[in-house]
Order: sequence, then structure tokens, then C-alpha cells
Amino acid sequence: MDNQTIVLPSARAIRHEQFLTDSQTLFLPNYITMSDFISKLCIVKGYKYLDDDSRVLLLLEASNFKEFENLQIERNFFTFTKNSSYIFKFFEELSAEIYPIEALSSADVYAEYEEHITILQELYKRYEKLCNERKLLDRIFLPSLYTFNASYVKKEKRITIVLDGYLTNFELELLEKATAFTEVVIRLNATQFNTKMLSKLKELGFELEAGYEYELLLNTREVLTKSKREKLHNISCNSFSEPLLQVAFIKEKIYEFVSKGHRAENIAVVLPNESMAEMIRTFDDKANLNFAMGESFKTSKLYTKLNATLKAIEQDSKENEARIERVGDELYLLLHAHYYKKVAEIDFAAFMEQIKVFFSAKQELRIFEEEVYKFEKLLSFMQEMSVKSLFNIFMQRLASRSIDDVRGGKVTVMGVLETRSVQFDAVIIIDFDDKNVPKRSDKDMFLNTKIREIAKLPTMSDRENLQKHYYEMLISRSKEVAISFVSSSESSGSRFLKQLGISEENEHSENEFAAILFQKMPKISFEEKEIIQEYSFKDVALSATRLKTYLSCKRKYYHKYVQNIQNHEIPKDMPQEYEIGNVVHRALKEVYSKKSRYVDARELKRDLDAALDMFCGNSELDKYLVAMQKRRLDAFVYKEIERFGEGWSVYRTEELFKEPFCGMTIAGQIDRVDKKENLIEVLDYKTGSYTLNNKNNFMDATDFQLEFYYLLAGGLGNVQGCAFYDLRESKIVPEAFLQEKIEVLKSHIKDLLMVEEINFEKCEDTKTCLFCEYRVMCGRE
Repeated sequence: MDNQTIVLPSARAIRHEQFLTDSQTLFLPNYITMSDFISKLCIVKGYKYLDDDSRVLLLLEASNFKEFENLQIERNFFTFTKNSSYIFKFFEELSAEIYPIEALSSADVYAEYEEHITILQELYKRYEKLCNERKLLDRIFLPSLYTFNASYVKKEKRITIVLDGYLTNFELELLEKATAFTEVVIRLNATQFNTKMLSKLKELGFELEAGYEYELLLNTREVLTKSKREKLHNISCNSFSEPLLQVAFIKEKIYEFVSKGHRAENIAVVLPNESMAEMIRTFDDKANLNFAMGESFKTSKLYTKLNATLKAIEQDSKENEARIERVGDELYLLLHAHYYKKVAEIDFAAFMEQIKVFFSAKQELRIFEEEVYKFEKLLSFMQEMSVKSLFNIFMQRLASRSIDDVRGGKVTVMGVLETRSVQFDAVIIIDFDDKNVPKRSDKDMFLNTKIREIAKLPTMSDRENLQKHYYEMLISRSKEVAISFVSSSESSGSRFLKQLGISEENEHSENEFAAILFQKMPKISFEEKEIIQEYSFKDVALSATRLKTYLSCKRKYYHKYVQNIQNHEIPKDMPQEYEIGNVVHRALKEVYSKKSRYVDARELKRDLDAALDMFCGNSELDKYLVAMQKRRLDAFVYKEIERFGEGWSVYRTEELFKEPFCGMTIAGQIDRVDKKENLIEVLDYKTGSYTLNNKNNFMDATDFQLEFYYLLAGGLGNVQGCAFYDLRESKIVPEAFLQEKIEVLKSHIKDLLMVEEINFEKCEDTKTCLFCEYRVMCGRE
């Protein structure tokens, strides 16, 4: 029986080691992770371990003293929960290095952090007291409470520590104690980057040289083996202008490595920035990949539906309305009924049971139930919160969870920590830029580098070097390595590349990589045959808009009036200019359908404002834009009173007219017809821009809107003129070439009546196509 224990950094490293073991015996070494090994070496009687939520609540209780506010961390539950991790990381670091928090004051020789250190010392003492009183064990107190488990160590003939990182002072203390009962061997690689660890070993009597792999017997301070590590030369490095192209790089390299004979199981994709996993998963259409980090719970149906519902409750928008149409409104009705209540007013457990009914996926429900169970212990601190705030916190917790990847792809996608003590034939590393390699740490929040050096605590530089060590070991253990990074105004290759002696060599164009992700579609040819059809205007009711369309672009006329293809508009939260114009039009119709003239500006203003409110949309933006229109119409109100004082009154509004003209029927809806004795004036409201012709271009006009209105109003009396009513400038702008344009209109109608066949050709002036709804159909996009 093999009674030796091999300690590895992670469960993945254990699986990898077991997979590689080719033994003729059934008796294999006992593999164990470092964290489990430490747990077995330490016994703390009478205590039970604190879970993560309980330790946050207990720290919150311990922080209840006046000076704590000087740390700039609020004590309300929501904020404290998010920021407590910084405090725990700091305490954990002191604990791991067995550095008394009281000693920090002497390390702070310039008293730069005196106040913060004093507060943290007080917080530490209060937290420790609460834990001891309740017999709760936080791992930060393990070094001061444990009893060494000698009986466990005595059973082992040898303990081998596979060190692919850093041993803390506490871990070294435990290993030193183990040497009294068994052989303790440390197996490690010395590099130019794990100097912090090499310095610690030097203090123990080991003189190690970078570039070698060692086995060290801790009992006698003896170097058992020393072998030179071969340097890898088969490394390629590419840069790209866009992150997405790195996904194509991964696909291309996997294909290349498999073609060379590497087994897919021995190929790894390493992500310094794990958020890229979602983008990579999107393009993994053949399910060749498995993701060690799992799939974010945010992609689950449960989270998606719950999130869509909460967004719809929070904000009434077209987008959220579409979400509810997609996921259903039953959950919306349930949540909305309680959303603005206090937590104290609801039965949380029963409420969450009601929500569960809407979902069926077992794995998703298991995670949901776990979070509900853990969340219940927090409720006593949330009684005065709203259910809205409660769900905000709950959704953050769900978003941090992941679902195991069960698709079974053979190529593993992982973060760099997962690669410790694991060997691959081929490795692909993307996002190898200054922002991600090495990643900056947030553990130096309370102390600067100088104090850390004096206290012999790991500095930011030490932690960055440790990451570099991980990358160097990953690269040196592999047979082939392909690296990529994004080169742009915001990103550049990591300076670490130069330290590794790796240079960029782009062998392929970006277009070649893009073609891997996106199948190139054949270009659609819009050189179709001419559209020539028999057509007659004799039975057509001609409007100004219809005529303008025909004169501007016959192809557009064909799509709109012959094929009857209408434009589809996607609903938007932001009101369009024409929509606000419609509100103003409807409001003016409402006002003048009840009263044809006013003598008091205040009365007109009151009625107009009330009508605008009546037709205003429900969103805050609608209300804001209508409020702006109200202010703009102040000058219009006084212009109207002046006009009514001249004897004019509103005779007709928004009325549809049809009249025969030159052998055709013309039609149009007139915004407003004013009357003064036997005189008639036709007005067309404009809240936006409009075109005026001059003597040089009226012959080429295509817009005859005012001419149509003039002709249509002829039966109402003596039409004095036609004009645009500019509501922005509060002025009436008459048509300067009314009679001349009527003559041009007669000529156009004469031509229309002679039409028997039309070549529905595209317009020559492509400027007309810029905002045309048919530009894609015509190939003018």
C-alpha cells in the first residue's frame, strides 16, 4: 500500500495527476488539495466554522463603534455587504503570514495610516471577541486557536507538497511541525518571478537557482533532486484590433493543434479575463469547448425571466414591455403586488415558494433554493428595507453564481489559477495585455507598499510576480503556445511578453480570421430587370404626398402605392419629432373644435395646456417634451389673440376634402381653415422644418401641399391665401408662388392623365434615399 500523501494546489490538478498515472498497482498515492490538507492538520475543539454570510453579519455587528465611520465604509447592510470583502482580505493576509495586527503600528514608521490601523485593530478585537463568545471559527483566527493533528501526519510515510505558487508563514509552520513525524518534501520550480518564495526557502537554508526544478527535503534542509527546465521555443503571438477576432484565433489554433496530432483533451484555452468566456461560448456552435468556470447564472431562463420582470416593474418602457410579452406577465403581477412593500410586511419563504412555481429547470431551481436558504439568515437585518432593495441584493447573489458546463467539449477553457500544476500539450492564451497580465490586486487598500515591506507582508509587486510565475510555468510545461492580445488606443500587449522573450508575429490578415466566425454571404445583386407595368391615374384620388412621391422617385411610388408595402416602425421610448407634432396638432384641434376664437390670452393658454396634457404620453420624457412645447407656444398664444382681434376665427380643423381638378380627383386633410367675413385662409401647422420655394426653383418643385389645400378649400368661400403656420417661430409664412405653382401642378396632372404605362425606375439623386424606408429593398443602403 502506498502510504504517502501528495498535496496539489487544486482539484483539477488532482484529476490531471490521476489521469496521467499509469501504474500496475491498485494502490495509488493519496492526493489532496492544499486547503483540505491544512484543514486535516488543524483541530479546533468546541468551535464550528462560520459561513460567508454569517461572518459578514458578525463583522457588521463588530463595526458598531463611532470611529469606524472614518474608514469611509457605510454601515448600512447593502453597502457594508459589498465592502466587507476588502476588510476580510486584509485580515486573512495578516492571519496567513502570522503577523499580529498590533504590530502594524510599529511598521507604520511615518504614521501615514495611524488612524486606519487603530480602527482596524479595534474592529479585529471586537470581531474576535464575538466569534469566541459564540464559539464560531473564522479562518482568520485559525493560527491562534488550532491544535496540531499529529495522529493524521503519523500515518504518512512521506508528504509531498507540489508547490506551484507561494507558501504562507502559517503553512510553513504546519509543515515544520509535520517534519517531527514524517518526511516532508517540497517539489517546486524556481523562476525569476517566484523570488518571494525563494527568499523564504533561503532563510530555511535552501539556495535555489532560477530555471531549475527541485525536490527539497524539509526535515534535513537537503536538496534531493535538481533538474534544468527546458525552455519552450514554439510560441506564436498575434495582435488584433477587436476582442471578437480573438475568438476566431482560438478556433483557428485549436484546428491547427489537432491537425498536428495533439489530443483535444490536452489542449487548453486560458482566459486572463474570464468575462470573455460568454463571447467564446456564443461562437462554440460545435460544442468543442468545456468551460471550467461554468456558465454564468445570468444566462439561465430563471434569472432572465426574473430580471426582465423586475426591469418592467422598475421602468415602464417599450423595451421592458417587449420583455414582458416574451416572458409572460403572471410573474409580473405577483412581484408587482409586493414590490414596494417593506420586507417586514411579507413572508419571505412563502413568497419565494410562489416564485418557484414559474420555473422547472432542476439545476437552476437548486441554485435558487440554495440562495433563498442562505438569504433567510440575512432577513433580520433587512426588515426596514423595501422588497425592491431585497431583490436588488438577491439578484446580485444569483448573478455571481454559475451553472456547471455539461456540454462535454474536450478542449477546456479556464482561468490561470486553474492551470497550476497541470500540464498541456498545447495552450492558447488570449487578452495578454497590460490590463489583464498581470491583473492588479485590490488587497493594498489599507497599507502602502513601504509598510508592507517593513512588515514583510506580500506587496502588489510580489502578487504580480506570482501571477507571472503561473504564466511562465504554464508556458514552459506546454509543447506549443499561442498568445493573442488586442492592440488599440485603449489596449496594448503586456510588458510581460518582453520579459518572456516573446515577440509579435502576425501571420494572417484580420479578414482571414473574421471569415472563420462569419460565413461570407454572396453579395446581393440589385441589378434586377426594369419594373415596367401598365398603370393609370384616372381613377386615383391624388394627394400632395402621393404626387410628391411619384415626382421624387417612381420606385418608391411602386413599393408604397402599387405593392402597398408600408413602413414598420419599432416602438421607441424616445418620442420622435413628428409624434410631438401630432400631440400639438391634436391639442389645437381639441381647443378649436370647442371654441372658434379667443379674446383672452390666459384662457387660450389654459385650454391649450389642458389639451396638450390630455394627449401627452405617460413617460417622463413625453411630459418633459410637452412641457417644452407649452413654453414655446406662449408666443403663439399672443399671435393667435392678435389674429382673432383682426376678425379671423377658426372655421374648420383637421378636415378631409375631395374636389375635382383638371380631370382628376384631388384629396387632402387640411390642418386649419380660418374665416373672416367672406374671406378664407388655409393654414398648415409646422412644428418642424419645411421647404420654401424661390423664383429659381419653383418650376422644379415636387411638394404642392399648400396648392392642394388652396384648391380643396375653394368651395368654402373666397380663398385669400395659403400659408404655413410656423409654431416654433409663431409666424404665418404664405406661399410666395401660389399661382405659379398651381400652373405647374396643372401641367403635372395633365401628364398623369396621359400615363398608360410606367417604368418604375429608381431616382437618380441618391440623397433622396438617405432617409427612405425602401432604401434596403432598392440596394441604396
